[in-house]
Amino acid sequence: MKAALLYGTCTGKTEAAAELIRDEFGDDFFETYDDIAQVGAEGLSGYDFIICGIPTWDVGEIQYDWQDVYDELDDVDLAGTKIAMFGMGDQGGYPDTYQDAIGMVYTKMLERGAEGKIGFTSTETHDFEESKGVIDGQFCGLALDDDCQPELTEQRVKDWAEQLKSELGV
Repeated sequence: MKAALLYGTCTGKTEAAAELIRDEFGDDFFETYDDIAQVGAEGLSGYDFIICGIPTWDVGEIQYDWQDVYDELDDVDLAGTKIAMFGMGDQGGYPDTYQDAIGMVYTKMLERGAEGKIGFTSTETHDFEESKGVIDGQFCGLALDDDCQPELTEQRVKDWAEQLKSELGV
């Protein structure tokens, strides 16, 4: 399986979470582990599986590097590519836009032919009002909040990695 773990970050928190995920899968699982700015939209095609790390930035916006990719996705064919999302957000400071970015990028990638429904997680341990990241009553990926719940990040990543491995059959 040709797999990539790609992230965008401004504060380093999403990169730190990506490192935890990489550690759970092992160094050899991902062919590419990189900042999305180095890969770009065209670089997404050709993978069997991509984990995308996307922080929600400002008030419900996609992080800058991912925004550039998002804007160029209309020209990319992702048919046959399975995707899983993880996002960083601040449910205390931005309860009306918590984890919006994962939902926005997830939806756009599905429109480009990607296969989803992998790595969805419960909203139960999060306290927020609205989120574009909630699809069918669950987050469309792993929701992390190192501002309000940093003590939960490592266990959430471990549990999510095991869930993904099971869903992927690896």
